[in-house]
Amino acid sequence: MKKPISEATLDEQVEQLPKEMSPKRDLWQGIEKAIAVSPRLPNETYPQKTKRVHLAWAASVVAAVLLTWFSFSPQMTTSHENLDLASVMQKNFEQQKTLMLTSFGQPELTQLSPEMQQQLLELSSARAAISKALENDPNNSELLNLLRWTQKQELELLNQLYSPQWQTI
Repeated sequence: MKKPISEATLDEQVEQLPKEMSPKRDLWQGIEKAIAVSPRLPNETYPQKTKRVHLAWAASVVAAVLLTWFSFSPQMTTSHENLDLASVMQKNFEQQKTLMLTSFGQPELTQLSPEMQQQLLELSSARAAISKALENDPNNSELLNLLRWTQKQELELLNQLYSPQWQTI
């Protein structure tokens, strides 16, 4: 077992060591060769290419974000017509009525009997009066239900007038 060395002894031995060490052979030739042959860093070799790749990635991410944003963002409406339930119901009714009359071969309503014309006229004027009342109070549920009911009655009356009647024995 070795004896512990005191600090003073250690300091003496360090002082006896040579101040400098030289290699046994000349190393500069190998160092110069290594510097000349070693490849450059990637950013130094292809600075334009890597910048373009990074720019392309950034542009594609921005394009994807914008595309997603505009695809899923709620559409801003400037007219109150799109937000008004009564006008939407009225447009839907007009489409259904046109579709029904087209399916019956565009019949002339003037060829109906005067009683039927009177009923259609009363339903139409009731619908117009309800629509006018809804302009003053667009969120009135009773008026909306009444409008829906009159529209339904008018469509059912047209259906009864023009649908083929089966003969019963």
